[in-house]
Amino acid sequence: MHLNPAAGLAAALVFCSLSASAQSGRTIRFQEMDTNHDGVITRDEWRGSDQSFRVHDWNHDGVLSGDEVRIGAWRRDASEDNTDFDSANREYEFDDWTERGFRALDHNGDGRITRDEWHFDRAGFVRADHNNDGVITRAEFLGDDREDDDRGDRFSYLDVNRDGRISRDEWHGGRARFESLDTNRDGVLTRQEVEGSEPPSDLFSSVDVDHDGVITRSEWHWSRQSFDQHDANRDGRLSREEFGGASTLSTRSAAYRAGYERGRVEGLEAGREDRETRHGWDLEGQRELESADSGYTAPVGSRAEYQAGYREGFRAAYREGFEKGR
Repeated sequence: MHLNPAAGLAAALVFCSLSASAQSGRTIRFQEMDTNHDGVITRDEWRGSDQSFRVHDWNHDGVLSGDEVRIGAWRRDASEDNTDFDSANREYEFDDWTERGFRALDHNGDGRITRDEWHFDRAGFVRADHNNDGVITRAEFLGDDREDDDRGDRFSYLDVNRDGRISRDEWHGGRARFESLDTNRDGVLTRQEVEGSEPPSDLFSSVDVDHDGVITRSEWHWSRQSFDQHDANRDGRLSREEFGGASTLSTRSAAYRAGYERGRVEGLEAGREDRETRHGWDLEGQRELESADSGYTAPVGSRAEYQAGYREGFRAAYREGFEKGR
């Protein structure tokens, strides 16, 4: 086998260039975590929670590399990995930050996303709205200004020590975005600064863009399968009752119904407590939703069914408790 000296020299120069750029501290995301300067972030190098690491490990190979750490890159297969619709009382994360995703949300075609057009987690909107004017332009949406806002990470994923605040060490985005979100300039981000303290808008009303009282497939942002599962009368439209799944509760398993009832009791209490203590709306940050098996015993039936029912009941009742606590 004969090597081409010129080709070998060129390869060496490329390698040296990549190595130098990797060590410059300005060429990849999370550069400060890349302790061995190889352009790859391992789980051992990652300063953050397991959930946060999984958010950025798009191909699930156990390391962050390539587009996962390239400044300005967004995952291109987001729709294949999105959380599908399973609850009318949930704040869904948005991760299709592509031209396709922008067009899907820009319902009136005016080249910007308003809060009325946004049907997902409030933190994602706030972080993407770089100039804090209440709309997301195409440039902000696609990240054309290269300001790293780490919009994919939930507050609870970043708050590693569970103290209700995100310190600069816990933040994975750029310093400029951290400082613009830190409105009181105390060096930490509270949930209110990142998400606001009020509940999100009613999801049905938000998704029902033309406000005609039903949701059509063209207004739906999740899978066709989940739409069809909720479309009980098969008319191609979802009423508020179908959207909320009220017509299916009676057909669920005994374990699901038991979990639902327990979740309702504890969801009411949690919502009321968060309002009375002025903690602010924090539904998706509730620890009860993580295990979702409070009160479960084996004779009830399937643990998974119980957990699914618990989460649905908890989410539905949390809003009720929060709003009654006003």
